[in-house]
Parts: sequence; C-alpha cells; structure tokens
Amino acid sequence: MRLSTTCHHLLAAGIAALLALPALPAHADQASAHYHKALALKRTGDLDQAIAELDKALQLREDYSAAHYSIGVLYRKKKNHTKAIFHLERAAKLEPKSAQTHYSLGLAYYEAGRKGDALISLKTAAKLDPKDHQIQHQVGVMLIRTDPKGAIPFLKAAVDARPDDADYLHQLGLGYRRVNNLKQAEQYMLKAAAKKDDAKIEFDLGVLYRRMTKPFKAIEHYEKATQLDPRLAAAFWDLGHMYSQSKRPDDAIKAFESYLKLRGDAKDAEIARKRIKELRKK
Repeated sequence: MRLSTTCHHLLAAGIAALLALPALPAHADQASAHYHKALALKRTGDLDQAIAELDKALQLREDYSAAHYSIGVLYRKKKNHTKAIFHLERAAKLEPKSAQTHYSLGLAYYEAGRKGDALISLKTAAKLDPKDHQIQHQVGVMLIRTDPKGAIPFLKAAVDARPDDADYLHQLGLGYRRVNNLKQAEQYMLKAAAKKDDAKIEFDLGVLYRRMTKPFKAIEHYEKATQLDPRLAAAFWDLGHMYSQSKRPDDAIKAFESYLKLRGDAKDAEIARKRIKELRKK
C-alpha cells in the first residue's frame, strides 16, 4: 500500500523535527553511569571507590543533586565533616524540597559541632515531611536539653507514629521529666521499660523515682540498671546515696566501692571514699 502525498509530508516533517531536537549530552549519560556504579560499590562496602565514582560523576555534571547527596552521606560515614557539609549543602540548594537531604545535612552539621545550623536543617526537614517519625524524633532529641517544652510535640509525633518503639517512648518520658511533668514521664518510661531491657531506661526511671521521693522504687530500678550494665558507674553512685538514705550502710558501701572500681580517678571519687569511711564508722 502506497502512502498518500499528505502522509509523506507529515512523515518528512516529523523526521525533520526529530533531527532538529538537541541531542542529550553524552556527559550526562556518563555521569549517570558513574553514579550507578557508585551505588553498587556502596552496597559492597567499598566507600572509597564509591566516592571516586561520584567524584567522576560530578566532574561531568556539577549540578547532579543525587550525586552530591550520596557523596555527602558517604563523607559523613567517613567522618569528613567539611566535605560532607559542602556536598549536602549543594544538594539542598539543588533540591530544596527534599526532606531527606535537609535531614542528612542537619546530622552533618551536628556531628561537626554546628548545633544551631543542625537544628535549622532538621526543623526544615520536619516541616517538609511531618510524617517521617525518624526526623521528628531527631528534632525532639536535639531540643530536649535547651527547649524541652518545644521538644515534646516532636517526640510525641514520633511516638504516635511508632507507639511500640522503646527508644521513642524513653525520650518522650525524658522530655516530660525535663518540664517537671513527672506523672507523664513515669507513664512513658514504664512503657519503654516494658518494651526493652535497657540499662539507660532503668537508670532514668531510678532518677525519676528519686525526684518523686519514692526511694524503694528508685532503688529497684537503679539495681536493675546495674544488672543490665555492670559498668554503669552513675547507677552505682546514685545507689550508694539511696542505700545510705534507706539505712542500708553495707549495701551503700558496696555500691560506692563498685563506683570507685569504675571511676577511681573521677572528680567525685574522693567523696565516695569519704562516704565509705563514714558508713564504716556507723
């Protein structure tokens, strides 16, 4: 079957239009090849070669946001904070709506000691992706010491997303303890302890019950903390004082001695030695 004259003209015009289109730069394909090779190397744990491939990709295509992000993450793993921040900042400028990029940049700032910049980036990430529980949790953890009241909504969002996560429950409990809402702190810390045997959770429960003037419960949790982690010096220190207050001098001496075995050269080691002498006299 022969094509009509009109069809011939349309076909010719289409071919001409295709020929007139600018060809995709060859270096873009090469950059992509280096990028994907880097991802494969990363999966095998060869970080240095992965970085080398990403460097090649960026030499060919400087505005390659995915390559900037990936190399920044790899430099973070290698603790090269300067290069990690450089590439992650570039990635964030190229992809300003990427919550994951701002999150990684925030972590890089934090690891470099730039806590103010870290908080700005992490808050940006949390705003861009309010459903990412990991980001919400990280912002809350960063705020818990300087702004515990501001930390709680972020920590609460993380717990709402993952109500069975012991670490999330623990941090939310600490947040409530910082704002002196001890009942709420107790509720979340007990939930955390029920989910996971963890010396830090038990220690923080001991601290909480000491503040609530419940010495027997405080001792119970401090003791469990030392059972889970016999090298947790702070728990032995607190136990020594709690035993002393509870008229258990022999147990207090043992607790202070355990503390001295772990922290014999600490600033307050002399206080522990003094307390042992006083208890032995009694």
